[in-house]
Amino acid sequence: MTAKTITLSNGLTILLDHFNSNTLSIGLWLNVGSVNENNKQLGIAHMLEHMAFKGTKNRNAFDISKEIEDVGGDINAYTSKENTAYYVKLLPSNHELGIEILSDIFLNSTFPKEEIERERGVIISEIGQSNDMPDDKVFDKFYSLAYQNQSIGKPILGTKVSVGGFNKDDLKEFCNQNYNPSNLIIGISGKFDERKIINQIKKNFEFLKSGNKSTKPKYKWNSGFHSEKKDLQQAHIVFGVEGLSNVDKQRLDLSALSIILGGGMSSKLFQEIREKKGLCYSIFSFQSQFLSSGIFGFYSACNPNDLENLLDTSLNEIKNLSKNITINDLDRAKAQLSSGFIRAQDFTFSRLERNVKSLFTHSKMFSEDYILNKISELKISNLLDLYDRLFHDPKTVLSIIGPDQKDFSNLNL
Repeated sequence: MTAKTITLSNGLTILLDHFNSNTLSIGLWLNVGSVNENNKQLGIAHMLEHMAFKGTKNRNAFDISKEIEDVGGDINAYTSKENTAYYVKLLPSNHELGIEILSDIFLNSTFPKEEIERERGVIISEIGQSNDMPDDKVFDKFYSLAYQNQSIGKPILGTKVSVGGFNKDDLKEFCNQNYNPSNLIIGISGKFDERKIINQIKKNFEFLKSGNKSTKPKYKWNSGFHSEKKDLQQAHIVFGVEGLSNVDKQRLDLSALSIILGGGMSSKLFQEIREKKGLCYSIFSFQSQFLSSGIFGFYSACNPNDLENLLDTSLNEIKNLSKNITINDLDRAKAQLSSGFIRAQDFTFSRLERNVKSLFTHSKMFSEDYILNKISELKISNLLDLYDRLFHDPKTVLSIIGPDQKDFSNLNL
């Protein structure tokens, strides 16, 4: 059965995905993330997500997780650049409990002062841990270069200084500004009684006032170079150019291009850099898509003595990519995209997340047949057109963290 939506009078969207599964996923997604923060709020969306599990008018922090885990379920959440999600995975017979717990943490969180102080320490520790992980830090620096002085370029976790300054009023203010039905989708995927689900959601959420839809800034891409010296055995590298937004008509072409360049062990970068030259253990391409911008690039880590060779060889592969795409490359990319999509449809949470993000981005959902047909229609000529878009006089960003501090600021495509 095709997933469908129901919109309540206050603007709240309910997504219903009937799927023959032995498990059930239920989630609350907000079209709000770290990009909605101002400079004084860095990390507050993430801290608010943490604080939702620290006590409500009806449950203490322990009971929130215990009640879900007592029936064999999982409860979790995440904050991204543009979204925040709270979700449970459990058996269909426990759907009422799942909705009840999610409703409670969304509607009735109390933000106890002692829990704010305790969780502040947890998050500051999380920031420190991330800073100690070069593969995290090199990406954070990459974002700060690509999107200089913009919220999307700031770390989702915030900084030790910003997190250290938040109080209960700050959390409530951000919550009141953004946590409303106009920004919210409640989704269910699996086997469930539709009437009971809708009635329970209405009972818990229909009283809420609609509120204003949160807006996202238009992102501006910049070029940049950063090299940071740190006591490490490996040099970590992220290189990229501006990619595509998540509403761009060629976004599926970019997925195929990314697979051909650096997706898997048969990709161009992996074969040339690791298999033929032995310059690294790991190298892969990546893409990130946002509402008005995106990223296309690659990550690797290598012996510092091999860094220059790795960069030269990688950029050479990118320069020659438009000349080297074969039918076999395209067919493999299509197979990877189709297989990955089909396999994800076996999992209720994957189905739910895909449909929710499609609603936020496109205000509609796309059927499985539609997506698979679009994949089958991919052509080399379209990939070459996209290559010209991306790599015709691009603004490049290069971020390096390693034991040496070499100047590659003149390195370019």
